[in-house]
Amino acid sequence: MWALQQTTARSVALRACSIAFCIITVRAAQADACTYPSPGPACQNAFDVDAVFLGTATNITPMGATPTPTFPHVVVTFSLERAFRGVENATMAVRTGNGGGDCGYRFKAGERYLVYAYRQKDGTLTTGISTRTRLASQAKEDLEFLSHLASPSQSGHVFGVVKTSMRDLAFGQSRRSPAPFVHVLLRGSAGGRDAETDAEGRYDISGVPPGRYELQLIPPAVFSSEYLTRTIAISDPRGCASADFDVMYNGSVSGVLLTVDGNPANDVQVELISGEALWISQTLTTKTNRSGEFQFKNLSPGRYGVGVSLRRTVEPPVLYPKTLYPGTPSESYAAILELGEGAHLQLESLGLQPARPNRELTGTVAWPDGLPGAGASVMLVDETGQRGVSASIAKTDAAGRFTLLVHEGMTYRVRAHFSLKTDAGYQQFDALDEAFVASPQLPSPRLVLTPMPSR
Repeated sequence: MWALQQTTARSVALRACSIAFCIITVRAAQADACTYPSPGPACQNAFDVDAVFLGTATNITPMGATPTPTFPHVVVTFSLERAFRGVENATMAVRTGNGGGDCGYRFKAGERYLVYAYRQKDGTLTTGISTRTRLASQAKEDLEFLSHLASPSQSGHVFGVVKTSMRDLAFGQSRRSPAPFVHVLLRGSAGGRDAETDAEGRYDISGVPPGRYELQLIPPAVFSSEYLTRTIAISDPRGCASADFDVMYNGSVSGVLLTVDGNPANDVQVELISGEALWISQTLTTKTNRSGEFQFKNLSPGRYGVGVSLRRTVEPPVLYPKTLYPGTPSESYAAILELGEGAHLQLESLGLQPARPNRELTGTVAWPDGLPGAGASVMLVDETGQRGVSASIAKTDAAGRFTLLVHEGMTYRVRAHFSLKTDAGYQQFDALDEAFVASPQLPSPRLVLTPMPSR
């Protein structure tokens, strides 16, 4: 869930992004990226920045790296049509990045723009895609608000939308719907206000003086109280703050795992799946504590199944056989748990079967000419050869030997990989062994590395 950051913190982050144009240094093989917080609506962003104006870009001058900033950028000259905040001249110069991963806004000469900019210590203005800067043709909402800044009827307000979030494990998606009749409290040094969401989950608290406030939701008892408090700030009597919330149901399923000798099963992963589609459901996981206790929280109403080792994922050192509540390895005989809105289910103890014995699998990796494949990475994968099922990756020794931990009764394949640095870059080599079922008599796989096709 995205959380609205404090207005002051967001302003600092946006200013930093504007100053540096959010250039992100990336490692080789990683794509350039530019991430930044949402600037918020016009009535919020207009008072987070230092200057807002409407104008036409008349000239764009490429600039090299300077002491500040220390990277290439451009300076855009604007002929002003209307100044809303922080500017007085008929023409303005604004600095921004080149675009393409550095957070700079790509202006085009001859186009009209609504520009939101920050003023730096030397007086220059900077902007980027982290602000609400946009084409004038796409700024109808902004211009309508900005044109009424001088109106005495303008007052600070806090608004947003509250929605109910329902997680559907059967189909791997979340459904969101309006949350009506949720009480909203706004408290701060300048006073307090109250509101209630309407049928569409919307709220709007007007007449809010400048200041810092705590915004809190009080939903009906069937919903969780987590993540429902924010700190916001109104910096101008005409400003605003936008805060959207998702409320989650506070249903829970709890229980205790016991080993075959009746002791608490500590640090065992427990899985929760949809009772509507046990075979294809997504999975929620948690772990038992020292008393063998586990709990799934903030659950939406629905039908669920609970168990251990239900999905083939990364195997822990101690692996228990597949067991569904109340104590069966088969989905056909599993108990389907009916969970109502905000309900709390406490299950009977679930007894586990003896843990699968583990064995050490040893093998070798070699090159096509028979030389040892020293330094290769070796891991266990599932029957498809694609998905890793082991938490550990072994490195072959000077003789090309490796050791991995497997569990009896489970099916594995062994994959080896080696990356060789060359003058032209890196050449990748790979090897994949045949599938086998772990037993007391384990094979000793020998994998031969072969070049992978170039991409």
